[in-house]
Order: sequence, then C-alpha cells, then structure tokens
Amino acid sequence: MGTSLSLGAQRRRFRLVVPIAVAFVVVFAILLQPGFPRGFREVASSLGLLISGIATAVSLWLRTRRSTGRRRRAWQWLLAASVTAVVGNVWMAVVGAQPVDDPSLVSDLSVALALALSIVGMLTFPAARRRGRNLAIMVLDGTVGGAAVLIMASVLVYDELLASVDHVLGSEFFSVLIPFLDIALVTFGLLLVLRSRGESRPALALVALGFLLYAVADLSFAVRVAQGTFAWGDLPDLGWIAGYLIIGVAAWYPLHPDAPDVEEQRATADTRDTVLVYSAVGVAAVVQTMLNGGDAIQRAQVLLWLLLGLAAGLRQVLLTADNAQLRRGLERQVAEQTSDLRRMARRTETLITSVGDGIYGVDAAGRITFVNPSGAEALRQSPDALLGQDAHALFHAPTADGAAYPYDGCYVAEAIASGIVTNAEEDVYVRADGTRFPVEITASPLIDDDEVTGAVVVFRDVTQRQEVDRMKNEFLSVVSHELRTPLTSIRGSLGLLAGGQLGELSPRATSMARIALESTERLTRLINDILDLERIESGTRPMELAPTDVRSVVEAAVGEMDAMARGAGVELVVGETAGQVLVDSDRVVQTLTNLVNNAVKFSTAGGQVVVDAVPQPSGTTVLFRVRDQGRGIPTDQLTTIFDRFHQVDSSDARQKGGTGLGLAISRSIVERHGGRIWAESSPGEGTTVQFTLPLHQRTPATGATGATGDAPAVLICDDEPAVVGALSSMLEEHGYRPVGVGDGDAAIARATADRPAAVLVDLRMPGTSGADVVAELRRGERTRTIPLIVLSGLGPETAPELGPQTDGWLVKPVTEEQLVAAVEIALAGRLRESAVLVVEDDEDLAEVICTPLRGHGIRVDHASTAAAAIEAGRRLRPQVVVLDLHLPDDDGSAVVAAFRADPALRATPLVVYSAADVEVERRADLELGPTVFLTKGRSGPDALEERVLGLLDAVVGRAAEQDPTPPSDPAPDPATIPRTPPRAPHPAPVLQEER
Repeated sequence: MGTSLSLGAQRRRFRLVVPIAVAFVVVFAILLQPGFPRGFREVASSLGLLISGIATAVSLWLRTRRSTGRRRRAWQWLLAASVTAVVGNVWMAVVGAQPVDDPSLVSDLSVALALALSIVGMLTFPAARRRGRNLAIMVLDGTVGGAAVLIMASVLVYDELLASVDHVLGSEFFSVLIPFLDIALVTFGLLLVLRSRGESRPALALVALGFLLYAVADLSFAVRVAQGTFAWGDLPDLGWIAGYLIIGVAAWYPLHPDAPDVEEQRATADTRDTVLVYSAVGVAAVVQTMLNGGDAIQRAQVLLWLLLGLAAGLRQVLLTADNAQLRRGLERQVAEQTSDLRRMARRTETLITSVGDGIYGVDAAGRITFVNPSGAEALRQSPDALLGQDAHALFHAPTADGAAYPYDGCYVAEAIASGIVTNAEEDVYVRADGTRFPVEITASPLIDDDEVTGAVVVFRDVTQRQEVDRMKNEFLSVVSHELRTPLTSIRGSLGLLAGGQLGELSPRATSMARIALESTERLTRLINDILDLERIESGTRPMELAPTDVRSVVEAAVGEMDAMARGAGVELVVGETAGQVLVDSDRVVQTLTNLVNNAVKFSTAGGQVVVDAVPQPSGTTVLFRVRDQGRGIPTDQLTTIFDRFHQVDSSDARQKGGTGLGLAISRSIVERHGGRIWAESSPGEGTTVQFTLPLHQRTPATGATGATGDAPAVLICDDEPAVVGALSSMLEEHGYRPVGVGDGDAAIARATADRPAAVLVDLRMPGTSGADVVAELRRGERTRTIPLIVLSGLGPETAPELGPQTDGWLVKPVTEEQLVAAVEIALAGRLRESAVLVVEDDEDLAEVICTPLRGHGIRVDHASTAAAAIEAGRRLRPQVVVLDLHLPDDDGSAVVAAFRADPALRATPLVVYSAADVEVERRADLELGPTVFLTKGRSGPDALEERVLGLLDAVVGRAAEQDPTPPSDPAPDPATIPRTPPRAPHPAPVLQEER
C-alpha cells in the first residue's frame, strides 16, 4: 500500500468494502433482536463494538499511508481517536463495568478523549479554513449545535435528562458530555461537507454520517442512563457499530493524493453557516418555550442556555471582526489595483501619443473612438472632430474610377467581421483638404469576452518610401541606358589601343591601357550585377522554366570556368549528377558559375573544386554542391555572405576583383525557383555551398488516367472558353484537376470557397479584371496564400505592381511544358516557405532530425522545452510540428493543449515522436490536425523525415494521389488537412516565350 496506488485500484477496493460493511451491520442487527437471550445480546454487542472499532482503526491507518499534507494529519487524528475509543471499550469489557450500576471513569474518559481527538481531526481537513479565527468560529458553531440539541432532547425525550447530572466526572455527566461532543462533531462534518466542492466531499459526508449515527446512539445512551434502564445488547447499540463502520468505509473512499479541495465563495459559506447556527438556536428556543409544559427551567438547562448564548455571541463577534479585516484587505487591494490601472492607462496613453505612426480605434460599426496626435496630424484634422465619425466614409479614398470603396472590402471591416489581424501594404487615405496620400495599414480586432467590439488601426504614410523607390528606379534606368553606352565606347577604344590596332604604343602606355581596360570591365560587371539583382528581386526579369538535365547545367558552368581554373592551378571536377530539374537553365548556370568562380578564387594552386548534384531522398528536390579546399569562412559569417556587397575580408574586393554581389544574385535566383541556399565551412578546411532546386516529376501523357478526385485543383479564369478548355486538357494530362470559370467575380467566389492548389488568371477580362482578382485574392484571409499565375499577352514589365503579388507569369501563347512548369514551380515555392517546429529536449537527436529537413530548403526551428515550444508555435505558425512527449518542464500534452486553444494552430499537422508507444486511448488527447504517431525505437530519422515531408506536401497542395496523412506506428484515422497560415507572397517566377 502506498501513495502510488492508482485510482482504479482504489475504486475496486471501495466497491469491495461497502458490501462487507453493509453485511456486517445486517448481521448484528439480527443478533441484537429482542428474541435472543440478554446475555447473548450483550456478548454480541460487545463483540460488534470491538470488531468494528478495530476494523475502523486499521482502515484509518491504511488511509494515512495513502494521504499527504493536511489530509494525512486529519486522518492521523481520527486514527488516534479510533484507537483511544477501542482501548476504552476493551477496558470496560475487561473490568466488567456497567454504565448504571458500576461505571468506569477510565472508559468514560477514553471515549470523551476520543471524541475530542475527532474534533481536532475534523478541524484539520483542508476544507476547514486555515486561520485560527475561522477554526474558533467552527468550534463555537459545534458548541451551539450541541447545546441546542441537548436542550431539545431534555424537553422532548426525557425531562430528567439534565436533572440527573449531579456532579462533574460522574457517570451521568459523561453520559451527557459524550452526545454533546458527538453533536459538535456532526456540526463540524456538516459544515465541512457544505464548504467542500472537491473530490474529498463524499469522504467527509461519510465521516459526518458515521458521527451522526454515533450521536444518536450516545443520546439514546444518555436518556437510558438517566432513566436507569440502560443495558448492553439493545438495538440502539447498533448505532455505535454502524457509526464505526461508516467512518471506516470513508477511509476507503478513492481520492488522488494531490487532488485539490475547492471551496465555495467565502460570503456564501458565512451566510449559510450563520443561518444554520441560529436556526438551531431558534428551534431550541421554540421547543423550550412551547413544549416545556409550563415546567420550571432546570438548572442544567439554564447553564446550557448560558453556554449557547455565550458561544453564539462570541461567534458573531469573531465573524464580524473577521469580515471587517477582510473588508479592509479588499479595500486596500481595490485601491492598489485602481492605482495600477491608472498608471497603466497613463503609460498606454503616453505610448500611443508618442508613436510617430497614426493610430485610431473604431467600434463595431466603424465609428472612431480615439485617435492619437500623429494620426490626426496626418489626416489634417483635430482629434475631437474625428471622434464619432465613420472612418471608412471619412478618409478611405475611392477606387481608381471614382466609385466609393465598398465597406465590406475594407480591411477594417474584415478585421471586425472575422476577428483576425488584417493589413494592406498599399492603400490611399484622403486628408481634410482633399489631398491623397499612400498608407500602409494594419487592423487588429478588439475582442472582449469572445466578442469583437471594434478594431485598432495603425497606418503609416509611405509617400517618402514610394518616392525613394521611384528615385531608385530612375537611377537604375539612368545606369542601364546612360552609363552602359559610354562604357561600351570607352571599353572598345581601350581595347583597340591595348591591342595595337591604332598603332604601336610604348610599353608603359600599353600597360596603362590594359589597366584601364581591366578597370572598365570590372565597372561593367558591377553595373550588370546591380541591375541583374534588382530585376530578379523585383520579379520583372523573365525566367524560362523548363525540364533540364542536372548534368548539362553542371557541365556548362564547369566548362565556362575551366580556363580560369587552369590559370589559377585549380582542378575542376564534376562529381555525381542525376535527375532533372524544373528551372531556367541560364539562371542556374549563372548561379553555379558564381559559386565556382568564388571557389576557384579562394583556392590555392593545386587545390580541387568539386561540383555535384543528386536528388534528395524525399524525391522532391535536387541538392547542388560546390566544394573547395580553400581557406574557409568563419562560422559567424556563414549567413551574411549572401548579403549584398558582403566580403569576408575587406581586402577581397581589391585582391580577388569581386563585387560582393555574386552570392546575393545566386540566392535570389535559387529562391525564385523555390529553393534554398546555404554554406557550410570551417576556417582552414574549405567551404561547401549548397542549394536545392525542385526535381521535375512529369506525369507521362501516354496512358495517363487523368486527374483524380484527390488531385490538386487548379482554378482557370479566362473569358475565352476555348482557352479554358485547352489549358484544362493540358493540366489533366499531368494529374491536375482543372476548374474553369469565365469571369473575375466567379473566380474570387470559387477560390474563396474551395481554396484550390493554384489559380491561373487572365489579366484582360470584361468587368472584374485579372488585376482585381489578384488584389482581392491576396487580400482575403482564405486565399492570400494560394499560388497565383498570370496569363497575359504582354510581359510582366507592363504591370510591375503585380510582380510581387504573383507566383508566375505566362505570356500567351502557352505551351504545355510552360504551363505545367509554372504550376509546379509555384507549388514548390510554397514548400520552400514552409516551417517545421521540432520539440525535442535531446540536443543531439534534435540536430539529427533538423539537418535533413533543412537540406530540403525547409525552415526548421527547434525548442527543447514545452514553454519554448508554445512560444515558438505562436510566433512561427509552423506547417508541421514534431513533438517528443517527455520534456524537462512539462509533458508534451501541454503543448498540444496550448496549440488546440489557438485557432491558428489547432489544425496544424503533428508527428508525435516518442520513446515509448502511445496508448490508443491517449491518442485522441494528443491530436491536432492530421496526426502521426511514431516510436523512436521502430522509426528512425529517415522515416520521420518521410512523414514530415508527406504532411508538408499535403499542406501545400502538391500531393496529387497520396493519402494526406502518412501512416503512424500504427496509423491513426486520417484527419482534415489544415490550411497554410497566412504568409507574404514570394516574388513570382516568370515564364514567357522567346521573341
């Protein structure tokens, strides 16, 4: 027996003990029937008291071993009381004492002591308040109850009950004292039962019931002693036996050792206790005055009334003092909290008024409730004039055609209606003088008791930023058109001079001409790199995406750099290559050339540079690697080397002739393809630069079964039915499920309702144009993450504002390969934006899990505790969570519970990766979205990687004919696939025809 005994085992034992106790009571109820001889019944009564007392003592002893804290001390006091009572009964049996003819003072004292110990035990239970004043009030409540019941008994049962008490320590005195203490115990038990709201309430109720039966038997005993008719073996003795047994049964009631006791509110308990106490006083008074038959009040009754009045009065004094103290404490707390609230209000007001951005609040109807000075100044209005105004109607600019902007499409209305944070990167407000200015806006809903009561809007004037962008574009235009022309002339002239075609030059002049020519070529490269990088990142540089053999691009890059490598004494080696990628081959060759160029520059003579490219185990990407044996890169610079103009050593630009843009361009090209690039290095041990590109997986047209119901849906929006039909046929051949619509409004409605894997939209359509469709889908909460591909007869330079909002651009007419490539690369880009949260306290195992996932271009965050996981989940909004159940600070179920409570996380796919098997009945409590259960002993990191990639594929809509939930160990039922949380769109890859 110990504290580790489960609740299930406790319940089974309790169900066994109850019928045994009932049977014991029934047996002795039969044995005490008047039909049996007096001597037989006396023996039966004594034996019953002895057996029930010992059984109760043993039960209480076992209960003390299973309990902790105050409960354990309470049960220990009751155990001491039980043992004391048993000793008294044994003593009385040994000496042959009789309560009337030959009373035993030792026996009477032991019983009275047992009852006093019981009172201490009852007051020790956690349901009793801990403060001494409250315990004193309970003692006084018991005193009032005992006195009131004795007065009523002396009037209603036997009028000589109290008159027989001739002196203290006499047998008649103890015969009255004992039921008095019993009634006090019953009062304590009743108060504790009413106060308790926890698991201990049934056990307390059983204890109170046991003392109630004991009180009835003791009161009967007192009456019969006063009448001189008491003898052992009568039926009233059954009250003692049953009382003992019920207290023993209470000790077997199942209870978790750490289960809390929940008390009702203090005010309710005090009111109810007062009503009970004074009800007892009132009933006693009525009985005394109405039913006493005109007899004089006995001296003992007078003493009881004095005791009763004194106890009741003292109780009320203590209760009043306690309430006064509590009131003063509450008043002090209210004053402190009011001061804190005022201080917080002043601090909040200071923060809002000091912020440079405009901030205003609106109620649920869109009326302004407050505005900060910066907001009022930006709108050229006074704060007082803005209060109560309809913000949307007052300063939200109309559409380009002059029509009022619809309120339902407003970001503020969306925040209020949906209860989510909305934003607009570009919107237009109107000042009081009618001038317009561009703003960037974020609207956050105000939620009170799960009800949206309004919104807080933060806006920023971006006029200056747009002016800077315009100046940058003008500068690039000047660089492109004005600097290149004279540079070309200068370079050509210097080339002619250095080559001797304009006549022989002196050796010194020839040297100067060559230096000038090399500097001109370096300046030309710098200009070209800057323009190249800007075009790639702005999404205006077309990309020709097509299935390409990996080996061809690797060999092209190595062949281009071979002469340079031979001149530096560095050997270029083509390693293992395999597979096809869906890429713009020229851009990939440019990336590889940049990387090989860097590797050769920083390799010593006799060194080797190895270039290889192999498909990843996931079957979705190809990993390209360029490895050198150069000086290496410091660890703290491995991420910054891809920034613009970054040089590991400031002297590199002069010594190696670099511009610091090659790696930045390479990163932009890789990310435009939906891949990821990174470097691994240690100083003095060489560097490996790696990047991933999407593996081309073309579904053969021959024998193709077409799209299935599980295939990714692609929404096609074009006002020409023939175009919709042709594009649909192409996509069906490659395993997609096309859905055609003929106008922009239908496209918006269908995309919002169905959330397809991708949307193809024609720009020029009557009514709602393709640009309107793109803007609306990017603004909608359900559609902002759907990949969008534009169909147009013109290139992306005609609509530069759409480039960053789309994931692809197709110039009509479109070939089948271009169409499929655009869809595949758009979906691959969504996979690159995916995030995985790994919750694992073992750092080594976490590294083993994270490394291969990062190799697929996936962002992986690691948390080693439950608290860190909950914080990371709310910040990261991952697409998949890998969770270990045994964490240092809490169980993994706490992480699941926290994610379930967050609407943005409750449908997140989950992989539970635990050391032990998860029981079937527990799995329902550990599920989020699609949930997979893996055991570390049976499923290694490779299997885990496969499951995570499968869930990611399902999230981004790429798995054409796969079960969206990979199997567990064993597999659970599949669940609904969650939607990807909102994320800013990535600049779009662009496909167009060669002209």
